[in-house]
Parts: sequence; C-alpha cells; structure tokens
Amino acid sequence: MKKFITLVLLLLIAAFFYKLAINDTPSPEKKIIVDVSTIIGKNKTDVEKILGKPNNVKMIKPINTPCQDTACEQANYQSDKFEIVFINDKADWITINQVSEYEINDKSTELLGLEAAQPTFNSPGNVTKWNNIENIKELSIFDDGSGHMSYIYIKTFTE
Repeated sequence: MKKFITLVLLLLIAAFFYKLAINDTPSPEKKIIVDVSTIIGKNKTDVEKILGKPNNVKMIKPINTPCQDTACEQANYQSDKFEIVFINDKADWITINQVSEYEINDKSTELLGLEAAQPTFNSPGNVTKWNNIENIKELSIFDDGSGHMSYIYIKTFTE
C-alpha cells in the first residue's frame, strides 16, 4: 500500500510539473507583414517612422479619383514593398507587394494586424475582399493563381 501511495504522489507531482511546463511555453507570435492601423490615415512623417524613408516619390492624377484635379503624392517604401497614395495628406490607398509567401484564407487579415474576419467577397484564384473592416473601407487580397497572395490593396477612406 505504501508503494501505491508513493506512486500516486509521484504521478501527481509529475502531472503538476508537466502542466506548469506547458503553461510556461510561450505561444508562437502571429507573424504580421505590417500593422496597418499604424499607417492608415497617417501623414507622411508618421508613415516614415514606421516604414522608413521612401525610395521613390511622385505626384499622380488618376482619372475619376480625388487626385484628378489636385495631384496626390505617391510614395514607395522598402524597395517598393509598400506603395502609399496620400490623399489630403493622409495615407489612404495602400498597396503591399512581395507577399507571395502567404496563403489566402479567412485569417489573412491577421497578417495586417487586424482581427480574423469572414471575407465580404471571395473569388478563389482571383481576389478576396473585406468591406468596412476596422476603419478600412475596402481591403482586397489578390491571388497569384495558386492560392497565395500576389498583392494587397487597401482603400482606407476614399474610392
């Protein structure tokens, strides 16, 4: 009987330490491309604090846009990984390139520091869209044809 009680106590102690070890193991951090909430709606100076100095800047006037009459600044960062159009001096249209390592799924929004959400529109092999998600008017992830991302396009405030 004494051996049985000793065995039970040893098992309980082992289970306790096992449980403690599992709880102390850090959970893997979610990988994110960029936390877009730190960029959307920010001015160029604030964006530079996050992405660094732009490697290319130009003025654009696309037809049928708010920039048609008054040119808007388009800046590229990190070797063209990020392209941002500043409308009314705020980061509004954001394109994120060089993302082909990521698969498109319902948790793709987490790569941008956003909560996972069901897409508003999904055309596999083409584009997956979310509308009105966390202060973003439209978020589109374009498929490279293999279920991986080609690029991400964000319209924050304007069409």
